[in-house]
Amino acid sequence: MKRTLAFLLFTIASTHLFAEKAPIKFGKVSKEELEMTIYEPDTSAAAVVLCKYGHFIASDFKFTRIERIKVLKKSGTRYAEFVLPGREDDTFRGRTYNLVDGEIVVDKLKRESVFKERVTDNYYRYRIALPNVKVGSVFEIEFSSLGIPTEWTFQRSIPIKWCELRLEQSSYVDYRKRMVGYEPLDITDGNRFVAKDMPAFKSEAYMTSRDNYITKFEFDLLSVSYPGYYKSYTTSWESVNDRLMDHEYFGGTLRNGAAYINDIAKQIEAKNLPPLERAKAAFEAIKTVKWNEESWIFTTANTLNKPFKEKVGNSTDINFMLLHLFKKLDIEANPVVISTRSNGLLSPFYPSYEKLDYTMACATIDGKDYLLDATEKELVFGMLPLRCLNQQGRVVTNQKGKWVEIKPIFREQETTMLNLELDEDFNLKGQINYNRHGYAGYDFRKDYKEFAGEEEFLTSLESKHNGLIVKNFSITNLDSINKPLQDSYEIQLKNSVEHINDMVLLNPFLIEKIAKNPFKLEERKYPVDFAYCRNKYLISNIIIPDGYTIAEVPKPIKVVTPDKSLYVLIQYQTTQNKLVTVYKFNINKPMFLPEEYVYLKTVYEQIIKKHAEPIILKPNNDAASL
Repeated sequence: MKRTLAFLLFTIASTHLFAEKAPIKFGKVSKEELEMTIYEPDTSAAAVVLCKYGHFIASDFKFTRIERIKVLKKSGTRYAEFVLPGREDDTFRGRTYNLVDGEIVVDKLKRESVFKERVTDNYYRYRIALPNVKVGSVFEIEFSSLGIPTEWTFQRSIPIKWCELRLEQSSYVDYRKRMVGYEPLDITDGNRFVAKDMPAFKSEAYMTSRDNYITKFEFDLLSVSYPGYYKSYTTSWESVNDRLMDHEYFGGTLRNGAAYINDIAKQIEAKNLPPLERAKAAFEAIKTVKWNEESWIFTTANTLNKPFKEKVGNSTDINFMLLHLFKKLDIEANPVVISTRSNGLLSPFYPSYEKLDYTMACATIDGKDYLLDATEKELVFGMLPLRCLNQQGRVVTNQKGKWVEIKPIFREQETTMLNLELDEDFNLKGQINYNRHGYAGYDFRKDYKEFAGEEEFLTSLESKHNGLIVKNFSITNLDSINKPLQDSYEIQLKNSVEHINDMVLLNPFLIEKIAKNPFKLEERKYPVDFAYCRNKYLISNIIIPDGYTIAEVPKPIKVVTPDKSLYVLIQYQTTQNKLVTVYKFNINKPMFLPEEYVYLKTVYEQIIKKHAEPIILKPNNDAASL
């Protein structure tokens, strides 16, 4: 490939010259830009991209990008930090401009502020921080790299005043671009594309990745050809399969010997387990290797002896160890390559080598496929972490490969029991018990292990809820991940009751109530993706003090959609001194379409309203007089 690029640098000629003047020139920042205090089309913007310009020059086989940003609010300073993919010889320069006593002061990007990190032999990650950026600053960055970029975004989380892309044509390089997003471009003139006053993309809860919905081009190199040479790249998913199997740190690693894992294989074989139990034992054995938090499609080396010996590796290192162990145990298994949720969806119709960023394993046992990721100790066999739940992946084989649906087989299931008593000082005392299955147990285990210990965990819990005091705490099945996790709390809750004259207002949901609607947009153009189904079941038992009567309870509600994808129930039962509240909330499908958004938002509004409605208590004599 290096010889190919060297040849291209001297032989590729552009077949199209642009007559239009470039919209930006590096280093030419005006006082008007520095004096700007607000962006009129979006006055809430913390920063605005004044201009973003990219140009592919065919004669040099080089792509150059310039981006200039104005900081309008303190929170906008964070846009001066960049994390950029690239190659070893990419070049960068950057500057920050500030207006001091009417004069423009320039701070240049220093070499020590560019951090270069090798991911694989041909892939690098650059971390760049522009200097002296503050409210009022204008900063810009320019970088150049060989080849066509993997994508070009016309939209981001801050507005863009002007965005322009120019692509010179070459008879030697064939690539494909695919447009994604909802906002239209203002100019599409041949190979020149312009977006004016592009609005900021508004992210919201329960979405896969903004990269699925922002306006952008995605590029894939299809082929390089010149007299005497031709190489095809991503013309089909089958060719992507072949590229992966030919790669030293993918197919090469799979084919290399795995003597490092012989001892574990012998230990499992000695147990004479049936195939599924044998696979589960292998899965647990590989989870002893710690994930280094690096997600990548390739292994760190073409042999896994070192990461296995050191008990640490990236996601593909660990899942390839699992594949090696499966092979020794005569379990049919193959790698599955995906694009993670934060990286955007894969398209069956637009093959993309560059879009892949993670590798899992697929084991076939007794005719059933099991998708597996061994990177986290808290994962049950067959459970995938949220980052991997991205609709579909591609099984890579020695033949052509195939698609596999990524469908979660576990739910988030949580049952909460509150048994509390309201004392004469109007403090609540008693027990809260949780039973967590599936993803509810997985999430709790992960969160709990982030704390230094029980004391730190309880301190954090008490700080989140005003007036909460945890007097005793127990947890069951923390490390028994195949069993429901159970956590119990003996609590006292102060300041949870409100007095208005002689009335006492008590909220039965207490620390379990939903206070904010995760859906805030008036209209959502992209789906709501919960990733997996969810079940919440709460029973609240509260004993009220002598001398008081339950005078008023809210009206119950029941909401069931025609397809039963949503189910909400809130109802109350009262006796003379006891209030029982039952709350059920089931989400029975992982994804809701944009046209279902308004209904989903309305259901959440109803739940929030009900969760805020209090129970009214009155002294016995007042209640009797009603």
